[in-house]
Amino acid sequence: MQLSLFEDNRTTVFLNLAEEFVRSRSFAQALSLYDQLLLDAPGDETVAARRQLVWEWLHLLSGIGAAPCDIRFLRPCWERLDSLDFPALRSVVLDLLIESLGTVADPDRIFVPPTFHLGRMLMAAGRFEEAAGSFLNALGNPGMPRGTFLAWRGDALTLSGNGEAAMDVYLAAFLEDPFTVDLSFIRNRAIDNLRLSLYVDAEEIAEDEAPAWLPVWGWLHGVFPLYPAADPALRAADFASLLEQKDSPLPSLWYQMLAHAERVRLHRRDDRELAAVRRLLKRTNIFLFRLYLEKITGER
Repeated sequence: MQLSLFEDNRTTVFLNLAEEFVRSRSFAQALSLYDQLLLDAPGDETVAARRQLVWEWLHLLSGIGAAPCDIRFLRPCWERLDSLDFPALRSVVLDLLIESLGTVADPDRIFVPPTFHLGRMLMAAGRFEEAAGSFLNALGNPGMPRGTFLAWRGDALTLSGNGEAAMDVYLAAFLEDPFTVDLSFIRNRAIDNLRLSLYVDAEEIAEDEAPAWLPVWGWLHGVFPLYPAADPALRAADFASLLEQKDSPLPSLWYQMLAHAERVRLHRRDDRELAAVRRLLKRTNIFLFRLYLEKITGER
């Protein structure tokens, strides 16, 4: 009876043992077990598929061992990872990629678009706090797309449970460099809902300009705070001049004018200045200006 039970469970036992060999990076031993199972049941498609996966990745990963920091070997492994439907092997591959990049002095400076970066690998491995630090370090290197890395840092902070800090980082991403933000990857539900609502409810805003308007849209919907302009001395006349020069993106200026208008309204009442900056807001985007008036009227 015991022998019969063993025979019935042979496939399950060997598959589990093979998986343990994979986790310990003993790929040759795993392949040997798969071969034994296929001798017993040559038509077992599950075992054959698993064996093929391990065999393919054994050869891919051998290149990493030969040259730990050569992106020619690392990048193909990373790019194929999303299609790897074998959790144990996926975990091993991620660990090897992270370990390999960790052998260089400043791994966070290595970035190959669209996603080859240590921080993204740490995210995939569930190491969110480390990923947030990696993205922050990357931002210190010139030439990095700031919107991309700020938004990724926001994602890592969100997933690590630090949602409040994440919102400030997302806001910075959309203010500083909105068009490099990977909107398809956003891992914060509030930001994703905000993006969708802008596309659906703000038909007056062109779709290709929408990312840059998210800071304003976010404040109108209670998601983002309002921060003053870099130069707090700016007044309506200064903003009018900046608008005429057309050197600054309108969404960014609109956000700054909005912040100035609220500061004047709430903290240092100056009716003439408030009227002047509101005229600029209305002239440059009447749709958002009407929503702004509705918001502050409803708050009173």
